[in-house]
Amino acid sequence: MGNHNPTRRDFLRTAGAAAAAVAAPLATCPLGIVIPSSALGNAGTDGWDMGPFVKRKQPILRPTPDSRFQCPIRGKDVRWEEQNVYNPAAVVRKGKVYLLYRADDKSPDLKWGRTCRIGLAHSEDGINFTRHAKPVLYPDNDAWKKYEWVGGCEDLHIIEGEDGTYYMNYTTWNGKRDTMSVATSRDLYHWTKHGPAFRTAAPKKVYGSRSGVVVSQPKGNRLIAAKIKGKYWMYYTHPCALASSGNLIDWTPAGKSVWRGSHEAGAIALLRKDGILLMVQGGHASLGAWTLRQALIDRNDLTTVLKYQKQPFLFPEHDWEKKGFVGRTTVSNGLVYFKGKWLLYYGGADRVIGLATCTKKD
Repeated sequence: MGNHNPTRRDFLRTAGAAAAAVAAPLATCPLGIVIPSSALGNAGTDGWDMGPFVKRKQPILRPTPDSRFQCPIRGKDVRWEEQNVYNPAAVVRKGKVYLLYRADDKSPDLKWGRTCRIGLAHSEDGINFTRHAKPVLYPDNDAWKKYEWVGGCEDLHIIEGEDGTYYMNYTTWNGKRDTMSVATSRDLYHWTKHGPAFRTAAPKKVYGSRSGVVVSQPKGNRLIAAKIKGKYWMYYTHPCALASSGNLIDWTPAGKSVWRGSHEAGAIALLRKDGILLMVQGGHASLGAWTLRQALIDRNDLTTVLKYQKQPFLFPEHDWEKKGFVGRTTVSNGLVYFKGKWLLYYGGADRVIGLATCTKKD
């Protein structure tokens, strides 16, 4: 989240008075709504949705001033994850969990005050992570600089192809406009940029796109891109607009969306027999917060909402979720299945990374 995303920021600015309503173990809203705390486990009450998810009390990853990186554009060392680490994607690979996360430096001499890069960390247990010393994706003096500098590379989603290639849909910010771009990797450490997702099929849609979540299906412990009617499908931007692709790199807008707005594609779009389980992020007026809900989408037309959670299953409760770079936010771009549990990684207050877990039902 940032200054260029008015939907979230404007919502939180106007809804600030309601933030004090959040309390654990129950969040009682001014309108008389009582929401079971996601710190104690919530969702899964109707049989179709995933849950309950139980939060860890403390973040699993925080910013650090210790990481240094030679910025190729500035030509000097920067503390690239000094200010914030948040909004991660997650991948299970060779018995480990890998987080690829948005990291912000402090650059007060730049107009936006920071540049975002993508960091990498791995874990044997999904909780305790070892960081890679340098970012794995960042603005460079390359063909895509006009999209990525000065704001950088930020909120991302990752999907794995059948052949083991990883595809990252990430948002770029040049200080004026954002763009959803694509990069690929075979090992998660080395990435090849391919530029904006819509630059070939829909050049007029290049700017203003973000948050691309590809429909996936489970294959063992992996989540693999799923084909429906011979194509890959993606939900993107705040109305969860629909786009298709034959190669997971070049995307074509379908000209329709699930909602009109205020619903940002979240952690997963999981293909199941009963539909597509889509996690969506958006504002909750009574809580005065940015939260996560689940919806079940028709797998035939890809846009009809069959079921929708009345209340969010993930929302700010802990102090570190309420206070940070942008307070009262829980933003999740990563859900993986690992050692018998679903692990939901999320950004707390645009400052740190939290974890909520759910035991998989048989």
